[in-house]
Amino acid sequence: MSGKRHLYAALRRYLAFFLLMAFLITCCLELFLTQFSRATGIVFTEENIRLAAIYTFFNVLWLSLLCTAIDVVRRHYMVERPVRRIEAAARRIMAGDFSARVERTGPAGDFDDVIRYFDRMAEELAGVETLRTDFIANVSHELKTPLAVMQNYGAMLQQPGLTEAERVGYAKAITAASRRLADLVTNILKLDRLENQQIYPDKKTFDLGEQLCQCLVGFENTWEEKGIGIETDIADGVSIRSDPELLSLVWNNLFSNALKFTEP
Repeated sequence: MSGKRHLYAALRRYLAFFLLMAFLITCCLELFLTQFSRATGIVFTEENIRLAAIYTFFNVLWLSLLCTAIDVVRRHYMVERPVRRIEAAARRIMAGDFSARVERTGPAGDFDDVIRYFDRMAEELAGVETLRTDFIANVSHELKTPLAVMQNYGAMLQQPGLTEAERVGYAKAITAASRRLADLVTNILKLDRLENQQIYPDKKTFDLGEQLCQCLVGFENTWEEKGIGIETDIADGVSIRSDPELLSLVWNNLFSNALKFTEP
């Protein structure tokens, strides 16, 4: 489709150039013959031809100025205005305004494709910026939770008169929070490597049901704290070939979100 459009544009430019040149040459020839006939009738002398050539030169000069003026107007509307609109939108995007779009206030000629692709690029950048903002907000929230747990239980461990059971319980809570924090950082690093295509799946054959159970058991403390009942119906002997480590990230994220947004 794009090739046909470019071919059509090339044929259109050729036709316009052909008509313009034919018009100019015809006008120049007509002006030369007219001036020659007015000055000399039909007598061809060197002086008369020289005089007609001078008149023709000034007529060609006038036609050139006229064509130049027309080209200036054409460039203003078909080139300069679209370029200025693109530059204005680009400056807004560089300033951080990803809602910027190129205004369509008139014909843009060959810049129509550029403007369309520019607007599409701006939409993609706006989507990426939204994802980045949401990602930072979510990661900040997820990081604060285990850090707050570790700080609170660390402060409680400093209290005098704690029983051995309380001390062990607080230490376990800190260990669980630190493990959760480490898993979160590991997932972020793996996600970054996946986005940059620096990590490749290491496919192995393993039992899917066993992996699901292992991932679910890792959230036992969460569902017990919220009083959530768990019922499972996982078939036995379901073997798949995939990357178990990367796939576990999927199940852990699903279970984490499900438990996080389920009321007690």
